[in-house]
Amino acid sequence: MSEEWQEYVKDSRTTCKYGIKCYQKNPEHHKQYKHPPKLKANKKQRNDRFKPYNKAKVTQHVSQNSKEVEKIKDDEVASLPSASTTVENDDEDKLEKSDETDIESDCRVSYYNKDEDRSILKELFLVDMPPDFYKFYECLTKESDSMEKLLASVNLQLIGPYELFLNKLPKLKDKDLYLIHWRFFYDPPEFQAVLKKKGKSEFHIGYYRDDPKENPVFLAKNDSATDCVITPISENIFGAVYWFLQKEKKTSPFISMACQKVMEKVKSWAEEHNYSLEEFNMKNRLKNIVCRTFHSAGIVVPYNKKTQLGYRKLAESDANIKKMFKKLSEAKSQEEKDKILSELQPVITYASIAMDECDFGTGLEAGIDLFCSGLKELQTSALKNLEVAYSLLQREAFGKIIKVHMQHRRKGPDMSMLNI
Repeated sequence: MSEEWQEYVKDSRTTCKYGIKCYQKNPEHHKQYKHPPKLKANKKQRNDRFKPYNKAKVTQHVSQNSKEVEKIKDDEVASLPSASTTVENDDEDKLEKSDETDIESDCRVSYYNKDEDRSILKELFLVDMPPDFYKFYECLTKESDSMEKLLASVNLQLIGPYELFLNKLPKLKDKDLYLIHWRFFYDPPEFQAVLKKKGKSEFHIGYYRDDPKENPVFLAKNDSATDCVITPISENIFGAVYWFLQKEKKTSPFISMACQKVMEKVKSWAEEHNYSLEEFNMKNRLKNIVCRTFHSAGIVVPYNKKTQLGYRKLAESDANIKKMFKKLSEAKSQEEKDKILSELQPVITYASIAMDECDFGTGLEAGIDLFCSGLKELQTSALKNLEVAYSLLQREAFGKIIKVHMQHRRKGPDMSMLNI
């Protein structure tokens, strides 16, 4: 047993019921209650973690602290305090540990055949793709033998679920990794990317749905290198691609002609299959959403206008919350961060209370806003709010997606799961 654990066991102070997850910084609290020591992971183990599809063998390291924990006697383990379900602001270690998860794979990567049953997409991505998703691919195959070259000529790339039809969707033992395949930094579970601008751009287009069991409401765009805003474009992928080409043709005279040619093809396909090229009307959506959230696409939850059950506003205004996020991102010392986190805590606490009182939309809004902050200090709170909200709303697939995303959340233009 380590010296730290020996001291903890002998300590006569009252055990804090929140244990290692206690977020209290008050010296008086720590004088009155004892807390178990935090075990730090072996840095060498973290540096040597396995990267997918590397052929080099990986040596497994066991941290000294892990060995020490195993030696703790049964009666001492039984005396350790239990974890609390209270929302904390400083247990990001749990999320960081997930980065060390090994990705089991064979050196020889195999891929799903493009003729695989389409139901595999629902199995891997947990959502059904709509009819226009498949129809757009069919139009591409009929038009060109090399659809990738056709799209590349206008700076577009098929990603995510579309890779099944390109023989580029790898077979992995860990099915959870498909949930983050081409999932960008600010993509909530409601957003499934299917197209991106080629190269180092983080601009991407995807389907947005309010419920994993329902069809998408619209296609939207986001540039994760810029912000978290999700902007609706069109009700179908033909309209979304047409919108993109209209904007892209203005960026350079060298690509203008290629964009015009593909625009004419997309327009012809849309007319042939009765798909509208009109932009999405956000005014119609405003009737259904309970709030816009920080990503601006809004959230839809069951809400009774008479009883006002289902949603209530957050404890602070959006403007004040954004100010606190800004202060937290600019804070240089831990003391400054702790002060701001204590100011944010009532927002998180009241959102949790709201969910207990059946205002599930409030918890969802709080979780989305914390997620959109992109701040490491708020990831744990964001995850807990979203997991509870999605569970209460019976949107379990979204709960699973956000859990895996938070474990592997990262920035950059190449969000393929092969680059974790």
